[in-house]
Amino acid sequence: LAARCSALAAGVCLSARRGGVARRSRPAVSARAAAASARESPEKVEREMRACYEVVERMGRGAVYLGSARVPEDHPHFQHAKELARDVALAHDCTTWSGLGAGMMEAVTQGGMAAGKPVAGFMILLEAGGQRQASRKHPYLPDENYLTTSFFSARKHGLVDAGVRNTPDDRTAFFALPGGVGTLDEIFEVLALLQLRRIGSAHPVPFVVMNYDGCYDGLLQFLERDMVRYGSLREGELAPHWRACRTNEEALAYLREFYSAPA
Repeated sequence: LAARCSALAAGVCLSARRGGVARRSRPAVSARAAAASARESPEKVEREMRACYEVVERMGRGAVYLGSARVPEDHPHFQHAKELARDVALAHDCTTWSGLGAGMMEAVTQGGMAAGKPVAGFMILLEAGGQRQASRKHPYLPDENYLTTSFFSARKHGLVDAGVRNTPDDRTAFFALPGGVGTLDEIFEVLALLQLRRIGSAHPVPFVVMNYDGCYDGLLQFLERDMVRYGSLREGELAPHWRACRTNEEALAYLREFYSAPA
């Protein structure tokens, strides 16, 4: 036994001298440590989420709009979204919230301002040339009205918090405007939270899909027909959680109906 132990020890020493297992493992450990230290800390994400919540408390909850940054100002849907945000802000005396980018987000920003009501939101640092921007400012909103975030998770937490209702008198809503992958990500975030009753709202919140010119017909058919046939959704399972509207007038009528109904 002593001889075997001596031989084993000699082998380990020889392996180390020749760059064997003992020595080869060090670069792998160092690489893992370097990768871990390069990751952004969870504490930074938490700080950013808290900062989002502070903006919501400062600016007041209200109507949260999710939509494409790529819709040009001369598109009819841009004008529809602008008028919708104006009319909702006037009817419900609420803050207009969005991601404060271009396209649909700019449309609702203009609409909220036209109503003379607060406008706020959460911008995101864009990836430009493979590098994250160091900073980003809104071209005309006061700094206290918004926060520029590094993390999409923090941004979405802030937008969700801006739409919840803490009291029966709160008038909030989520609106899904036409959009692409980023918008769909936000839409399904809100929908899943509503479906699973994890939205964090003390009172029900309306969620309106603005199906201008049938732009969401395919998505709605996929969920309401195809996924029901497949068995991943029950017939009518999503109906209590959102309402698809083709016009602003239909959406405003739904909000009146929602907020006039007994709690």
